[in-house]
Amino acid sequence: MNMIKGEADFLSALESNISILIKIARVYAYTTHDRKDLINDIILELWKSYPKFKGDSKISTWIYRVSLNVALNVKRKRDNNKVLFFDELKVADGSDILEVPTDNSSEIGQLYQCIESLSEQNKAIILLYLDDKSYEEISQILGLSRTNVSTRLNRIKEQLRKQMNPNK
Repeated sequence: MNMIKGEADFLSALESNISILIKIARVYAYTTHDRKDLINDIILELWKSYPKFKGDSKISTWIYRVSLNVALNVKRKRDNNKVLFFDELKVADGSDILEVPTDNSSEIGQLYQCIESLSEQNKAIILLYLDDKSYEEISQILGLSRTNVSTRLNRIKEQLRKQMNPNK
């Protein structure tokens, strides 16, 4: 692969799909600093893996798969180190793109809070679903059967519905 062309193709693919990295970081990292670190780790792994990408799947599917693997590996390492992480103090301007909405009146903020309570695999499934991935694409990215994805997604949606509307 021509290095200049390969680098340009990689940067173009990354730019087109940066929202994937941001969404994964929002779900799998707890502080703004950790989210930035996770995104950097993902970009590094994507760059190292890019020459091996054969185009058998869509570039976004490949980016999801690599990104989720990196996020899960980072989480495993963090959990194994048993380090406590504290929420960062709020900055005066509060304009960080990676900051998760925490306003309980915000449905999006409430949804992210509910998603954080899910298992790691269920987080990945709902994240992909919310990004309009088909059941087939979700099954390819996560290595699950389409039936398993469908069943889990129905259970996840019901669980989130109950968490967001506990009185119904």
